Amino acid sequence: MTAFLTALMTQNIPDAPLCIEGETCFRRDQVRTDIHRLAHYINQSGATYIALHCHSARLFLTGLAAIWQAGCHAVLPASDKAGYLDEIASQFDLFLDDGKINHTLACNTPASSGDNAVLPASENCHATFYTSGSTGAPKAITKTLSQLEAEMAMQTPLWQTGLKDDARILGLVSHQHIYGLLFRVIWPVMTGRVFVATQARFWEDIIADLKTGDIIIASPAHLQRLHPDLATAPRPARLFCSGGPLDQPSAAQSQAAFGIWPTEILGSTETGGIAWRQQTTPDAPWAPLPEVKAALNDLGCLMVAARHIDGANWHHTEDRAVFDATENSHRFRLRGRADRVVKIEGKRISLSRVEAHLKNHDWVDDAVALLPDETDKRLAAIVVLTPQGQTRLDELGTFRTGQMLRSHITRHEDDAALPRRWRFVASIPTDSQGKKPLHALRALFDKSATPETIAAAMPVPSRIPAAPTEPARFPTILARSVENDLARIEMRMEPGLLYFTGHFDGSPVLPGVVQLHWAVHYARGAFDIVITPHEITQLKYRKVITPTDQIHLLLQCDRIRGQVKFTYAGTDTDYSSGIIKFSKAD
Repeated sequence: MTAFLTALMTQNIPDAPLCIEGETCFRRDQVRTDIHRLAHYINQSGATYIALHCHSARLFLTGLAAIWQAGCHAVLPASDKAGYLDEIASQFDLFLDDGKINHTLACNTPASSGDNAVLPASENCHATFYTSGSTGAPKAITKTLSQLEAEMAMQTPLWQTGLKDDARILGLVSHQHIYGLLFRVIWPVMTGRVFVATQARFWEDIIADLKTGDIIIASPAHLQRLHPDLATAPRPARLFCSGGPLDQPSAAQSQAAFGIWPTEILGSTETGGIAWRQQTTPDAPWAPLPEVKAALNDLGCLMVAARHIDGANWHHTEDRAVFDATENSHRFRLRGRADRVVKIEGKRISLSRVEAHLKNHDWVDDAVALLPDETDKRLAAIVVLTPQGQTRLDELGTFRTGQMLRSHITRHEDDAALPRRWRFVASIPTDSQGKKPLHALRALFDKSATPETIAAAMPVPSRIPAAPTEPARFPTILARSVENDLARIEMRMEPGLLYFTGHFDGSPVLPGVVQLHWAVHYARGAFDIVITPHEITQLKYRKVITPTDQIHLLLQCDRIRGQVKFTYAGTDTDYSSGIIKFSKAD
């Protein structure tokens, strides 16, 4: 392997391909020229801390290398939303995105090519990532390029076996986060592998471009929702997964679809990668990555040390773990997160314990306990019910179901640990990395949320006759999340929906034009943009939607192209998909 900047800026291999974007293959010398030009602009700007957020991994690579070449500090925000950037605005002097970089490259030419410029030492190249802290506010984590290089140099020997020289790297995760940066940008440059610069948002994007022997970089959220056409797609050589826990059934389904087991990487923004596994059996243990030392601290939580983390110093995680008692005693299994403690009514309450009690109830499949906001000290719970629990919810209503679950917790905890606010959802909101961002969880308790966003706080008393209403025009929304122009909406069809009437008698199905209408409606709200459709492309109807179906709507907004891609998906198939093109001037 070659050091990142050395491989990118000095290796002279004629016509060596670097990445593919759309139909264009970009060579290293082309990108190198752009890096020199952008570094010249940064030097002229006088800025020191440069925020960089790009949808194109090629432009991101160009910006990152130029920032370091100019001797500046890279700031990598997790989102380019205006509100998010406002929160960290004091941390950077200049903001670069796809449009700004393209404009700068078109309008600025340096006095010289910069080919003889001295490369900065990797330990002097800094990048600050942002991750959700315990309060939900962005938390800054700074890494050096030497740490990133050390991690990939450590991992590469594990993954090289069986890889062909022409294996390309395709990614479903963002390069703005450390996992995507390492595997979609740093690793291919250091090893000379070609990467696809456009992030795939859906499996259809992967299927259309996948070649036998390629490498896929994914997250648990993607592997839990596989596309049926993957079974007949070309087989990749490696399938990586990180960003959150992957359940064993999804790992097994991935193996059936791809012919290989996902390689899971355990780590965090603070640590980088620390262990790996393939879940060929339930509760498969994690093996520390080469050079990573792992042990338990006095609280029974995992602590790790490695050159790419903090040298010989131990980093203490909040992951409870147990080490195997066999000869492979360096392997370990995770046993949940350490207690998250909040103060309610003067008492210290463990959110993890409340969640554990809820998950032990027959009605509960998954649960999250939290404080709805910093000023509301009433404990709240977001709950995914089992089929049995859903039946009882339909019978009892939200209030009484919450009371029953409170009674269950009462057997273990004081009154202060009893949730007073409840949200029953089809799935816990997650972001594109498979994590559960606090802002998305708290959004379910937002006072401005509409009834279709959250479950009713109290059931309507049965003794009060319901006023006659018109048939509903929209489905029941069970849960939703929005992250980096990717929205996920869980919806449940209702037999009383207006559009099932008369279409067709005896076998009602949801008309295709209604699916288009809903996609536009929910995209407007999710992405805060005006959408006036002028063209529908790649429209496919694979399976009819009936009054009993529960649907997962995925929306991907491409603001540069002025389009939204939608997919109505079920548990084992896609119902429909297409691309809605709208005027960017709107």
